[in-house]
Amino acid sequence: MRGKKILIIDDDPIILFMHQGILEDMAPNTQIITLENGALAQDYILGHSEEEFLLLLDINMPVMNGWELLDFLSGCNFHLEVSVLIVTSSVNNSDKVKASLYPMVKGMLIKPLNLNSFTHILKVNEVKNFF
Repeated sequence: MRGKKILIIDDDPIILFMHQGILEDMAPNTQIITLENGALAQDYILGHSEEEFLLLLDINMPVMNGWELLDFLSGCNFHLEVSVLIVTSSVNNSDKVKASLYPMVKGMLIKPLNLNSFTHILKVNEVKNFF
């Protein structure tokens, strides 16, 4: 049986802390990992490829941004179980269009997340098995 993990990937430590606290209450039996950029997430996922992941992914980060991580994951030549919710402060429609081009992206939410956001998350079929 594959383990399930939620990765919160954001360069803002306050957002990481807030989102982790809410998720720990909502998914007490799922391991939650916080990472500060896409490169750290890439390394973590590659080192734990037997796991199933839900990524709460910011777009604009240093080192490796969210789009670069999505490009990497999309190009992997081995099977990864990854579902992504983009969590961003961007209200740019072009980001929504770009996100829709990645099959692993299951939704896009505006940060900071709140209880209403998480209620929306629980309605996404590929995501609710993490909670």
